[in-house]
Amino acid sequence: MRIFLAEDNEDNYLVVKSNLRKLQIPVELIWAKDGAIGIEMLSHEDNIDIFLVDIEMPKVDGVELTKWIRSQERFADVPVVAVTASVFAEMKKMYLEKGFDHILEKPFARNEFIEMLKSILRIS
Repeated sequence: MRIFLAEDNEDNYLVVKSNLRKLQIPVELIWAKDGAIGIEMLSHEDNIDIFLVDIEMPKVDGVELTKWIRSQERFADVPVVAVTASVFAEMKKMYLEKGFDHILEKPFARNEFIEMLKSILRIS
């Protein structure tokens, strides 16, 4: 499984990396430190199973990165999860309208994160 994480905070990257070990399946975590780097990296990537995208990032934010992802035919059916601390009802609605499939609120519990991934990716 290949997971693409766009996250500017290294501590949050390390939390995701640590939590992924609990999936008990082989996972390749691809990390972009901001949205601009994410676009550059994804220009040369295929076969991503899920995108985890932080909303607040420098240069290119998560909404713009997701807009770019959705413009790429090869990623049309790949789930995109907004990972954010901004979870007011109106923000959730806006994220879904902007192309995100799911919203994961930071900080998140390990079990919540793993269950979300299993559900989206249909892993038992």
